[in-house]
Amino acid sequence: MKSVLPGSIVGVLGGGENARMLALAAYRMGYRVHAFSPADAWGDVSITAAWDDADRLREFAAAVDVIIVASEDVPASALEATGQSSAALVEAAAKNAVVDRDPAKPVAADFVIIGVRAQSGSTVFYDPIAVDRLHGAVDISRAPAAVSLRPTLQATEILRRKMDELHVTGVACGSFTLTADSELPLHEFTLGPHPAGDVTVVACVTSQYEQHIRAVCGLPLGSTDLLRPAAMAVLTEEVWSAGGPNWTAASAMPEVKLHLNGSRSGFLTATAASGTLAKQIVRAARASLSAK
Repeated sequence: MKSVLPGSIVGVLGGGENARMLALAAYRMGYRVHAFSPADAWGDVSITAAWDDADRLREFAAAVDVIIVASEDVPASALEATGQSSAALVEAAAKNAVVDRDPAKPVAADFVIIGVRAQSGSTVFYDPIAVDRLHGAVDISRAPAAVSLRPTLQATEILRRKMDELHVTGVACGSFTLTADSELPLHEFTLGPHPAGDVTVVACVTSQYEQHIRAVCGLPLGSTDLLRPAAMAVLTEEVWSAGGPNWTAASAMPEVKLHLNGSRSGFLTATAASGTLAKQIVRAARASLSAK
C-alpha cells in the first residue's frame, strides 16, 4: 500500500470548485499542490494548458508524488498521458453513472450517502444528507437527514458494494430516493467529492475533501461523526448578476460561513441546533446577498 506523507506534492488534475477545495484540504494537511487545468489551475505550481498537450501533462506528472482527478471533464487521453492507472480511468469513466428515477413514484425522502474507501479496502460512511434540488442539480443540503435506520443501512450497503466493485480509492456518493412504498433506488453514483457533501466542511469531524486526500495518499481515514447539524446553499452565477453580492448582509449572520472558489461560484454554510434551522439560515443568507 502506497503512502504519500505530508510534505509531498499532490497533483490536482482538473479545475473548478472541487479542485480548489481539495487543494485547500491538502494545504491544511501539510502537502504542496501542483495543479493542471485548461482554465483555472490553482496551486503552488499552476499549469494552464490544453488536455491534448501531452508534453505539459508529462511534465506535471513527473513533478508530483500522487495525482488526484478533481474534475469529471478530464479525458481518458489526459490520464493516459500522465501515466495514470486503470483505477484512475475507472474513476473518470464512472463520474456520471446515473439511473433515472421513476417519476410515477411518490418520494418520501431525497438523500445522499457519502462513503470513503481506503487503499486497503476499508470504508467509512457519513450519515445521510438531505438534498433539495433545483433543475436537477443540488441546491441545498443539510445534515442530518430525517431518514430512519433501516433505509440508511440499506443505502450504505448498496454504496459499499458499488465502491468495492469498482475498487474505488477515495470518496464516492450514492444519491437515493426513498419512495412512499419503501423502495430505495440508487439514481446516481459519482466518484469524488459531491456538491451535497460540502455541508461536511462544517458539520463533520473530517470533511469529504480531507477524506479524499487521506484515502488517495494512503493515510488512515478520518472520523465522519457529526459535530453539529448544518446546511449548505449553492451560490451560482445569478448571485452576481444584480450588481454584485451583498457580502456584508450575509456575513452579519454569525452562523454563516462563505466558501468562494475565486470565480462566480461557491457555497454558504451554517450550523444550528437542527438541520432544519440551519437550512432556514442559509436560505435567508443567500437571499440577503441580493439586498441593497
